[in-house]
Amino acid sequence: MDNVFAKVRVRALGLAARLLPAPTPFIYTGPRSSIELARLIADRGAGSVLVVTDAVLLKLEVVTPVLRALEELGLRVHVFSDVEPDPTIAVVMAGVARLKESGADAVLAVGGGSPIDAAKAMIGCHANGCRPDALDGYFKVRGPVTPFFAIPTTAGTGSEVTIASVVSDPVAKRKFAIADNKLVPVAVALDPTLMVGLPPAVTAATGMDALTHAVESYLSTLATAATRGFSLAATRAIIRDLPRAFDDGQNLEARQSVAIASCQAGLAFTRASLGYVHAISHQVGAIYHLPHGLVNAVVLPHVLDFYLDAAGGRIAELARACRLGNAGDSDALLARAFVAEVRRLNAHMNIPRSIEQISPGDVVSIMDRAFAEAHGTYPVPKYMTRADCLAVVDRVAGRLPPALDAS
Repeated sequence: MDNVFAKVRVRALGLAARLLPAPTPFIYTGPRSSIELARLIADRGAGSVLVVTDAVLLKLEVVTPVLRALEELGLRVHVFSDVEPDPTIAVVMAGVARLKESGADAVLAVGGGSPIDAAKAMIGCHANGCRPDALDGYFKVRGPVTPFFAIPTTAGTGSEVTIASVVSDPVAKRKFAIADNKLVPVAVALDPTLMVGLPPAVTAATGMDALTHAVESYLSTLATAATRGFSLAATRAIIRDLPRAFDDGQNLEARQSVAIASCQAGLAFTRASLGYVHAISHQVGAIYHLPHGLVNAVVLPHVLDFYLDAAGGRIAELARACRLGNAGDSDALLARAFVAEVRRLNAHMNIPRSIEQISPGDVVSIMDRAFAEAHGTYPVPKYMTRADCLAVVDRVAGRLPPALDAS
């Protein structure tokens, strides 16, 4: 009878997702696709646009070609560049004030997951006249929202195609999600020319975030044939091409491949949802202010170790898609080969094996908050006991060896 209520609630959410399918944005891809998106914004009749980005992208002039294109198309351009990593309630509310002040009739997010998530929360709060924490949960946004567009400059979050916006509450030391179909952009552009300047560490962390989305959505009990197709393709592309993008940031082919894979993973998890990797990493990231993708990368192999007995067949399918192992290998061997490949990929990109900042005194809180986020929300293939979760967090902290090493 363990977790019966959680399982029933997950099934109810899955049914609601099928009855209210998330819209899919129009997607431009390839070099200069960001300019094509700017033209679409103008062609839809917008007179002014608020560009939501961060100060670093503005200083590095990554956003400049987009701003110039919008201006040349005759739009009045306003900029909100105060977004910081893991946008807070205060940042979102400052953005809402800027949106009201500008009078913009379109919003364009240019950046990684933080500017895109901030922009989503901004249009939701602007429509409802409220703070973002009032929208915590599902389908609380009253329409209509300001028409919204996105250009991701990292290949990782998939936020450009999802219904969710993640906001940080530094006072409560937590992250929460606003999930609503109205937050999905009208159109997006996956332009690899805006990604070539990413530092290798950012390429690694965001790419592993995308891999986590692909894997968790593939193992979801709510996965469908369509979502598994996206998840499988994304996993294969990331395993193959993320090391190439990491090793040579100017490789447009690899950048484009990982950007498309990230988008596919986003399409998959916005329907099939996530799992314990995100439930744990959200808590660790909120407490220690660490990059979300980096934490996901460290947590992922430990959670996969935990899933091996219950979801080994599915993990083996991912291994086959990535052409791991040998002909005739059993599912058990292939599943372990996939987890080993995740660890090899982390090592190749200099991602640490553990997060030593995790204090022993925070482990129980991390577990409790992870369970509060996951149970009844995430369609995990196997439920953790308290002992299971405490062990996983201690392994992430480096105080216990990986489960396979301990067996």
